[in-house]
Amino acid sequence: MKNYICPKCGGYLSIDNEIVFLTKNNKGNSAIVLLNAELGNYSFRKNTNVDFKEGDHVNFICPICYENLNAENVDDNLACVKMIDENGKKKKIIFSKVLGEKCTYAVSDDGVNSFGDNKDTYSNKF
Repeated sequence: MKNYICPKCGGYLSIDNEIVFLTKNNKGNSAIVLLNAELGNYSFRKNTNVDFKEGDHVNFICPICYENLNAENVDDNLACVKMIDENGKKKKIIFSKVLGEKCTYAVSDDGVNSFGDNKDTYSNKF
């Protein structure tokens, strides 16, 4: 099983096959969001009363240390967490903060693996 970890505090963010985040969109709407932990799967769960729309810029915040998980020095539209895979290999997982933009990057010493329909959007950043 993969484990997702906050790059700021080292806290574990994943439970089973979901990653837990605090979020806030550019309109000020906040929610706890559960992202599917499978790379390339863009399904997520949130409270149905929260009004997030396609194209919203969503900030992802660690629910443990409350730090913003921006992918610093990469792009303002990207967030970052750490992952330890089933073999103990460590990777940075960088993903879009724009709702509906499907792109994820797994960065390790072996290179970059890209996922999603929009994976070419930020590929020049790596």
